[in-house]
Amino acid sequence: MPESKNQLLERAVTVRVALTKVLQWIVIILMALLVLDVIWGVFSRYALGQQAKWSEELARLLLVWVALFGASVAFGMKAHLGLDYFAEKLHPEAGKLNGVIGALISLTFAVVVFLFGGWVLMQKTIDSGQTMVALPIAMWWKYAALPVSGIFMVFFLVEQLIESLLAPSDRASEKEEAK
Repeated sequence: MPESKNQLLERAVTVRVALTKVLQWIVIILMALLVLDVIWGVFSRYALGQQAKWSEELARLLLVWVALFGASVAFGMKAHLGLDYFAEKLHPEAGKLNGVIGALISLTFAVVVFLFGGWVLMQKTIDSGQTMVALPIAMWWKYAALPVSGIFMVFFLVEQLIESLLAPSDRASEKEEAK
């Protein structure tokens, strides 16, 4: 592999790893807030006799953000659901093509559903002026998790696509090693 392609691949992987670590910490912090909120909700319901009105709605908001950012982390770690058993049985060239096709399908889905669909949903909610019932927060904050996590998913998928295209197949690397 030419040096420039190798450097591009190394930079892309370095950025992916760093961004994944940042997202992991965001998910950890959001999850900790979610746990504290649920504990407060249970405590206020059973110890104080009445649950804090805002705790359930905050838990739902945090759960949406944790789930979608967690999905972004899974894309960054290449830990999303896959059928590795069958992919490993493919010829190296077919395996490379399989990786490219899978990344393109996932990228299309992320762009259409998360970026475009999430943006449209968020814009409609902003235009409606809805606010959450128990929290003094605009409802669009809940839906903003879709395009924000979609940005990370698209970034990770583009990096995976570049990696699939630039990485040599096993057969090509075997030929290089034989020289």
